[in-house]
Amino acid sequence: MLPARVGRRGPRHPLPPGRWRPLVGALAAGLIALAAIPAAAQQGAKDPRAERDRIRSKRAEVATQVDALRAEDAEVDAALAALDENLRGKQAAFVDADRAASEAEREAAEAREAERQKEAEIERLREAIAGFAVAAYVNPPGEDFFDSFRAASAGDALQKRTLLDLRSGRDADLLDELRAAQHELKELRERAERASEEARQRRAVAEQQLGEVQAARAQQAQFAAQVQQRLDARLGEAAALEETDRELSAEISRREAELAERLRRMSASPAAGGGSGGGPPIPVSGPIALANVRGIVVAASIAGQTEAMLAAAAADGIVLSGTGYRDISRQIELRRQHCGSSEYAIYQMPAEQCRPPTARPGASKHEQGLAIDFTEGGRTLSRSSAGFQWLAANAGRFGFVNLPSEPWHWSVGGG
Repeated sequence: MLPARVGRRGPRHPLPPGRWRPLVGALAAGLIALAAIPAAAQQGAKDPRAERDRIRSKRAEVATQVDALRAEDAEVDAALAALDENLRGKQAAFVDADRAASEAEREAAEAREAERQKEAEIERLREAIAGFAVAAYVNPPGEDFFDSFRAASAGDALQKRTLLDLRSGRDADLLDELRAAQHELKELRERAERASEEARQRRAVAEQQLGEVQAARAQQAQFAAQVQQRLDARLGEAAALEETDRELSAEISRREAELAERLRRMSASPAAGGGSGGGPPIPVSGPIALANVRGIVVAASIAGQTEAMLAAAAADGIVLSGTGYRDISRQIELRRQHCGSSEYAIYQMPAEQCRPPTARPGASKHEQGLAIDFTEGGRTLSRSSAGFQWLAANAGRFGFVNLPSEPWHWSVGGG
């Protein structure tokens, strides 16, 4: 067997017939793929700011779908953060666009001023040329001027050329200046037109960005109003639980205080455009007809369905207790202590502006006698308790619904 031929590049082993075609094809495909990677990467990274803006807008859109009253704390907090980030991004984009538009407008104004100055220069040149023409017509050259050109000597010829140059040089210079100025004016006008168009386009972008800022601000304000309703409801719930489950009441108050602080900071930020306001006052009902149903005080209007539900639960071995109606005067007193003594402070000021955050009177279904915080065996219901499982399966038949974030809280009409 002959040894493989060895050259400076090492041994060469010829490939068997038919083997080289697939390898060449694979190599070509690989090279094409490698060449495509930078192009694709470049295309994807064409405008990272626009992509960030698109993602922020999408997150904000998703955030508006969150039910602030029923969602978990983490969901509400994330939604507020997404809306705030989106608004800040829109605000930053508008500031940049407005700055660029103002700069373009300044450059356009400078270009127009240069155009006006050049037009004035051309007008002065035309007046100067016209002045020379008038002077030549009114004061034509005398005989002695023309006699100087009749001499035949070389010295006379030189004198003739000198006199002609002196007479025509000024006019020629003015004409040259006029032609140059007219050429410059054309360029300045084109520059001014381009600058004006650039300014117009940049101002249009700034106006579009401003519209997006206003839309994002409205989007945020709409969700903030829902969060304020949540704070009223949740803080009212914490107050209702204060006597029966102090630990749970304190935990709700703590979590809602964190949410209230975020809402307060967001409302006070320049991007948000100032505070969100307290909204319309919550109607405060007068005296409510009450009934005691198996130790739970509720509005007389729901006493029948409450009795029927508790009886049905007892028949299935589920003994439910709890608290229902809560006197609104206690909430009014808390608002006076935490928010202020004015009519606005007591009935309209947003809960997050009070220290500590305190629900507005009338916000809680407990103050209307239409909600019950159930307990079983002396313990507040949780999702794992038998009482909650029974209510989840049966309460709807009696007109009661649950607030998903509060397994113990059931009411007529929701909330």
